[in-house]
Amino acid sequence: MNRVGFSVSVVVIFAGAILFGSALGTFSNVVNDVQGQQDTNLDKLVIAVVPQGDISEFEAQQQLLEEYLSSKIGTEVELFYPIDDTTTLASLRSGSTHVAFLSSRPALLAHEQNDGKVLAFMADLRPFNATGGEEILGTSYMSQYWTLEDRDDINSLEDMRGKSVAFSGPLSTGGYLFPVAELAKLGLTSSGDDPNVFFNDVLFSGGYQQSLVALLNGEVDVAAGDDWAVFTFLTPDQQSRIKILGSFGPVPTHSAVYRTDLVSPELIGAFEQAMVDLKRERPELLDSALFGATEYVPVEHDEHLGSLESALNVTGIPHL
Repeated sequence: MNRVGFSVSVVVIFAGAILFGSALGTFSNVVNDVQGQQDTNLDKLVIAVVPQGDISEFEAQQQLLEEYLSSKIGTEVELFYPIDDTTTLASLRSGSTHVAFLSSRPALLAHEQNDGKVLAFMADLRPFNATGGEEILGTSYMSQYWTLEDRDDINSLEDMRGKSVAFSGPLSTGGYLFPVAELAKLGLTSSGDDPNVFFNDVLFSGGYQQSLVALLNGEVDVAAGDDWAVFTFLTPDQQSRIKILGSFGPVPTHSAVYRTDLVSPELIGAFEQAMVDLKRERPELLDSALFGATEYVPVEHDEHLGSLESALNVTGIPHL
């Protein structure tokens, strides 16, 4: 599991000593593996930031982030906020966008649409709530199936057969894709099967909290979602009523990707370093201009997105 399982204070020290010092080295390993890499001197680096909320909230700090990044990398930076993933993917294909911050499913699709010339090189290091209210940081988390502690008839994933389930929604990664993939990996379903062939009834609740509430209220027999959801949305008393049936993943957090044939190793390396510096020097811009991000750290493309690609392949679910 690609989770940084330390307390926040330990992670900050670790990030400063390891991630900050080895950022360029991590990136260099990725670049060396890219075939047909072109050193293109760009007059301007165009960056797409797919917003996770009201765009106006982020645009207010857009110029400040542009100025910060431009000064750090020595090249003009232009940020823009596309209306959706489809617009971002089209701009990456056309070459009008060089770097994009987006969720991991479209990040993987961008890689495929551009014949491998788009790579994830950084990921959002997010805080997750764990047992006892402890906060941990990670570039991934685990997905889980849950039932109620007093359900003696449900103790394994096989026991879920013929029962009712609450998923977040058909486009959810941790609340649908990975749970469905786990059934196929265990041979409980076949690739391409609708979950209804295994479950008696499927509810799309709209979110992790709604799924957990449906489970606690007896509306469904089991529910699925991210492992941190239990400790984020439920009280300690409610948490004691939840039984974990299985954990699987890792589920990757949001990614930063770039066009390897348009951006030189030197420029993207400088950008990567600037993003590491941003956490220390201007952390408020992460929250106000990068849709509430906590920190972006270097990752290797296949390591970060490999589990997602495997889940999509085993289920036969389209990447978008």
